[in-house]
Order: sequence, then C-alpha cells, then structure tokens
Amino acid sequence: DGVEFKVTVTTYPEITLGDYKGLKAEKVIAKVEDSEIDSQVNAMAERNARMVEVTDRAAKMGDTVTIDFEGFKDGVAFEGGTAQGYDLTIGSGTFIPGFEEGLIGAKVGTIVTLPLTFPKEYHSKELAGAKVEFTVKINYTDKKIAQEPKEYYKKLNYKTLEDYLENVKERAIEEAIINKALEICKVEKYSEKDMDILYDYYYKTIENNVKTSYNMTMEQYFEAIKQTEEEFKTEVIDGEIKPLMDQQMVWYAILDKEGMTVTDEDIDAKIKEILADSGDTSATRADVIDQLGEIYLENIVVSEKVFDLLKSNSAIS
Repeated sequence: DGVEFKVTVTTYPEITLGDYKGLKAEKVIAKVEDSEIDSQVNAMAERNARMVEVTDRAAKMGDTVTIDFEGFKDGVAFEGGTAQGYDLTIGSGTFIPGFEEGLIGAKVGTIVTLPLTFPKEYHSKELAGAKVEFTVKINYTDKKIAQEPKEYYKKLNYKTLEDYLENVKERAIEEAIINKALEICKVEKYSEKDMDILYDYYYKTIENNVKTSYNMTMEQYFEAIKQTEEEFKTEVIDGEIKPLMDQQMVWYAILDKEGMTVTDEDIDAKIKEILADSGDTSATRADVIDQLGEIYLENIVVSEKVFDLLKSNSAIS
C-alpha cells in the first residue's frame, strides 16, 4: 500500500518483414578480361602502398611532406595560419592554390617563402582575396611505393587467382542476400533517440577532424561546404545513419520473429574465434570485450545467425 512504481519503456521501431525465407537474388557476372583483372590487382596494390623516406632528392608532386608553416597578412601572423608537424601530400589540393606547388623542388631542412593570394570565395571574410605570405620549413619527405601485386596477394594468403575469385564470389553472394533482405524488409519508423545519439557521435568525429586537419570551427566548415547545420544533419541521417541502422534493426526483428536467441555460449564461442584469428597468444577474453564492447559482439553473433538463416532459405543464381 502507498507504493508507486514509475516505469520507462523503450519500444522497438516499426519494421515490416517481407518473405525473407524465400529470397531470390541474382548477381550478374559479366565477362572479365585479363586486362581488367590486372587493373584491379594494380589498383589494390596501389591502395596498400607503403611510405618510404626520401633522402636523395627534392620534393616532387605526389610526395608527402611533413612541414612547419606560418602565414602572415600585412606582416602579422593570422589565425589558423600556423601549424607544426603537418603532413601534406603535394597535389592533394588541401591548401590554397600555389601552396603545395611551391614546395616542389624543396629539400628536407630548407625554408620556403610563398607569397600567395587567398581565393575570393574563401570561407574566412578576413582572408578572402587577401595577399599573404607563408614561411614553410620542410622537416621530412615521404614517397609512396605500391606493393608488387603478387607479393600483395601472398600477404592476403591467396595462393592462386582462382582462390581469390572464389572469395569474391562468396562475398558477392553475401552482398546479394543482404541487399535483397533489406529490399523486402522495411523499417517504417526509426527511434529518434537512437538517431540523435548516433548523429552526436558523427558530429563530434567530424568536428575533431575539421579542427585537427584544417583548424576550422564547425561554423566555418558549414560555410565552406555551403550548408546549414540542419541541411548537414539531414544529409548525415539520411545518407549515413539510417542505412547503418537498417540492417541491424531488420536482423534483430527476424531474430525475434524466429524465436532465436543469443546465449552466453554464443558470445564465448565468438570471442574464442576472434582470439584464434588474432594470433595474439597473450590476448584474453577481457581484452576482446574491452576492445569491441559487449553490444558489438552481440551484433556480430546476431548478424551471423540471421545471415545463415537467410542463406539456407535463399535461391541464388
């Protein structure tokens, strides 16, 4: 008597599940020429290139230089124009026109003076169209060396091209099943609270990157990309967050409808698998949980359980 309970209930989002047990997915495989395979192999090798210090020549287009720089307007250092130990790839277009090109031919240890003019449409009104001068010291120069394609494949543990193509086929099947399931199973309503949590995380990540890389505030960033914060938020939620949530929400809905569960034994088995794959004999169960988090581990198990169910009930051509 006299006791009152207050209960807060979090409801599941609204999801319409289609006939996920009767999936028919097609993956059209066109004829692939040897030249196309070579092109893909070379592209992958390029993406996994290693960086090598340059000691025998001056900087050139494509090199990455580590620099200290300071910018002056009318002889006075301006805000946001100074940095130490900044890594810049010459030709990336990161800096205003003339800056990166002005470093070509400079050797490590040299100081370069660059008289430049900011673009008229630059985000800072104080600097837009202004004549400035940068003093830049070259501390270090790297060049990118693409790995040999054959060596690259060895590192991926593929013995033959056929082994690699078989792996590609399996990934294509997985992609087809997932896409088809998400096509017929629709999320009708999203949790506003969850979307806000994910957006805040995304916003803080962008804010940190913008500050670290460009020494800009988010207000300056929005001005540079010509968007309001509301437009930016809508684009992020529709283009990044909702697609990210779709699969997880649909997978949990299927898990619930099928009466499947995730047990402690399932989690333990997944942790043992992760430890075995890592090859780190000193790593422990607690290390995996600390690194990935219990929720992410559960998501992995749920995804695998649901995918196995979908695959066993799919007709893939």
